[in-house]
Formats: sequence, C-alpha cells, structure tokens
Amino acid sequence: MAKGTKVLAVVVGFGLVMASGAQAENAKGEATLAKMLEGRSARAGLPCIEVRKIITTDIITGTAIVYRLRGSPTLYVNRPTAGLDDLNSNNSLTLNQAATLCEGNNLLTGDNGGRGAGPGYNGGVRLGEFIPYVKDE
Repeated sequence: MAKGTKVLAVVVGFGLVMASGAQAENAKGEATLAKMLEGRSARAGLPCIEVRKIITTDIITGTAIVYRLRGSPTLYVNRPTAGLDDLNSNNSLTLNQAATLCEGNNLLTGDNGGRGAGPGYNGGVRLGEFIPYVKDE
C-alpha cells in the first residue's frame, strides 16, 4: 500500500470514528429529550415565547433547548436550525436584550469558565420553532 493511500485510510477511519461518536451523542440527546417529554403530547408550534416568563432552560447537547415558562406546566422545545454542534449542556446561551425569543433568532453559546482562562463565547445557534408539549390527561 502506498504512503498516500495509508494516510487516506487513516483519515477515513478517523472520520468514521468521529461520525459514530456524533451519532452516539445524538442518540443520547434524543433519549434524554424523550424522557423529559414522557407523558406529554406536542401541540402546534409557536414562532415566539416571552423572555420574562422563562423560569428554566435545559440544554440537551446537540439536540434541543427546553424552556419552562412561569405559570405553565407546558414544556417548549426548540430544535435549533443551525449550530447544533455548538449546543452543549455545559454552555450558557446569550441573547441581546429582547422581550421575546423567536424562530430565527441567533443565540451565542458561551463557555461557563470551567476550564481555561474564563468564560467566553464559543459559537452560536439559530432558533427553530417552539413546540409546546402539554401533559396528557
């Protein structure tokens, strides 16, 4: 086998390992989300939610952002349309001052400062539609 062919084989092999790792992470995120949504049914999507009503935000690595709003048992699931690689449960999300979070908004992802020199932005996501999940009766 020629030297260039060996290098190509190693690169392809590394790419397959990375792809299978991403698939495993994706499956883990989907399983986490499914568990959170157990006993709930999806309703018609909403384009926006009010920022002032958000009481918790759960980031599911590489999968979705789940919002809980004050005074409501409904969970609002947002699957970003771009930047899923930057969506990490160890990161924070930042939005410039806004009264609403809407489909198409860009949020910055930030390192919480657990390692390295300190907190800083490391990417971003573009929000998708907000899907409400209500408890089944």
